[in-house]
Amino acid sequence: MDLQARNRAALAAVTERRDEFYEGILELERAMAAPAGDDAGAWAAASASAVEDMQRVLDDHIRETEAPGSFYDDVIEHSPHLVNAAHRLQAEHPPLAGRVESLALELKTVSDDDGVEATREDAVELIKALLLHRHRGAELVYDAYNVDVAPGD
Repeated sequence: MDLQARNRAALAAVTERRDEFYEGILELERAMAAPAGDDAGAWAAASASAVEDMQRVLDDHIRETEAPGSFYDDVIEHSPHLVNAAHRLQAEHPPLAGRVESLALELKTVSDDDGVEATREDAVELIKALLLHRHRGAELVYDAYNVDVAPGD
């Protein structure tokens, strides 16, 4: 496979992963923004689905980017000057996964408006961290393949 074909195939896979990652973030944000009304427990139960989806998306992202022969391996092999950036992104995975897990556990304890508010604040910080990770990943893609990736809607 020539270099252009390899890059096109790699970019297609990265773009698909980035889109799924972004949709997971958007779903989480929509869940957190939903009104809790008079039933904080019901809000938390409904929000738990979005957190579970984000856990799955993040687990898929980690598995797919860190698997042998994956994007990070490709970057390290073909763009050794980007090794530190790739390792930084990999190092962000465990803390992000831990924060998603913490949010899932926190939702199980929400029983009043204060719990809803505290959970929303934690979720916003998580969403920020997920978006920053995604943006740093886009920078790595650009630097590795010298192309821009679509920012999404």
